[in-house]
Amino acid sequence: MALCGFDREGGSQACVYFLANCRIQRSRNRPKRRLAYPSGRFSLHSRLYHGEDWRPFVPEDSQVSGEKPSNPYLTSPTLTFSVILIAVYLAIGFLGGDLLNPPVLLALAQCDGPLPIYPWTLVTSIFLHAGIIHIASNVLFLLIFGFILEEQVTKTRWIATFFLTGVAGNLTFVGADLAGFFLTGVPNVNSLSCGVGASGAVYGIMGAATGVRGVILIIFIAGLDLFAGGGFFAHIGGLITGLLLRRFWNSDLRNF
Repeated sequence: MALCGFDREGGSQACVYFLANCRIQRSRNRPKRRLAYPSGRFSLHSRLYHGEDWRPFVPEDSQVSGEKPSNPYLTSPTLTFSVILIAVYLAIGFLGGDLLNPPVLLALAQCDGPLPIYPWTLVTSIFLHAGIIHIASNVLFLLIFGFILEEQVTKTRWIATFFLTGVAGNLTFVGADLAGFFLTGVPNVNSLSCGVGASGAVYGIMGAATGVRGVILIIFIAGLDLFAGGGFFAHIGGLITGLLLRRFWNSDLRNF
């Protein structure tokens, strides 16, 4: 709807375009027309155009900050971590001269004998992959369940879920190696057990995003473990941690 009239002093035409109920207030000191809303809030759907300048009037207390909204794709943790995983894989493949089966960096891979040789590998091994099928399957399922989890939790909780479940999966892998050592004497310093991959974190993201029923259905129908390539205990550790985090994010204890 539009209301138009003439300014008696300036002789120019003024029109008010609005989509909400409003009233026009006039002031002796301010001859121009202004909008006053019953709710006291300014609506972006309402504009006051004066003369031929066609400059919108915006109240001083409702000025829009000139900051542009951020691109959701650039701030998506799912896309960010997927790109990081792919970039690390390609970098190691190019440096090692084999993109299909890049070399395993023992200083970054989790190698237990039976305890991890380097403690930082509990984190760094998450970003390493043993082959093209390994990285492709992990990134695929990370994209599927990562976006689902983004709709349920904040970015901070998403990132926390990724790292906590990934590390928990690696710790479960260490626990399995310790149990094997006490039962059979392997692995040991002469026969290391090494593991790489983001599978534990991916299973954790899946558990946090879908819950118990969703996880059971997905595993039996889609057969996610077909691409596991080993690391069963790491997957179970990440999955259980993801399910626990799902309950924690939905509980009254969450202040994170």
